[in-house]
Amino acid sequence: MSVILEDFTDGVCTITFNRPDKKNPMNLELLKTLYAALGRAEEQGADIIVIRGAGKTFSSGGDIVEFKDSDNPDIQIDLMADYLHRSIRRIRHAKAIVIAVVEGLAVGAGMSLSLACDLTIAAKNAVMNMGYRRIGLTPDGGGSIFLSRLIGMKRFNELYLLSRNVDMEQAKNLGLVNFVAEESELEARLQALVADLRALPAEAVGYTKELVNQSVWSGLDLHLDKERLNVSELSKRPEFKERIQAILSKK
Repeated sequence: MSVILEDFTDGVCTITFNRPDKKNPMNLELLKTLYAALGRAEEQGADIIVIRGAGKTFSSGGDIVEFKDSDNPDIQIDLMADYLHRSIRRIRHAKAIVIAVVEGLAVGAGMSLSLACDLTIAAKNAVMNMGYRRIGLTPDGGGSIFLSRLIGMKRFNELYLLSRNVDMEQAKNLGLVNFVAEESELEARLQALVADLRALPAEAVGYTKELVNQSVWSGLDLHLDKERLNVSELSKRPEFKERIQAILSKK
């Protein structure tokens, strides 16, 4: 079974994380496949790319089982961060409008990925959480630049240091999501959003994204490199595997 499903219809590419039984955690296979899928979407000339998760969950973040099972978690996490960051760069530099559809959970790298997208539509009962500090890591996936610039240092510190859940009312007020809908209405709202976006000319989108990248996300590439270095360094420490084991033993 493929860890990612792809559909291309009428200029809209839908990329779906397909590990619903585990709440769509990001393992190395999924991250490599995501990067390749984003490349194929560009090659097909997608006007809109939708990223979502199967089983009414966006993503529970990095696959901590894969971390636990690795003999060298620092090497494993470095590779995962590499492919995650390649995908973040593709999202930010794509000429297409990239939409995250957040349902259930968007934790850790899942939250970071949603913040990298141009627009986010969320189910009202969804929850976001930075999550990283629970396992003793700093953010990756651009989470520490996207979130801090969107909401400021004080709010960022609150969400990262205390690892607090963010409900979708809070997320909309903070500017982390654009649209919130009841779970039963989410598909209709998504289709209406796509129709509204496609009703307008597409040729200026790529240029506009580059302007936003230069204005709001300047320094992103170097920041991603630093995030990757940090998570790799921290995951070398014995405390990291101890925290992972403690979390898994509670499940």
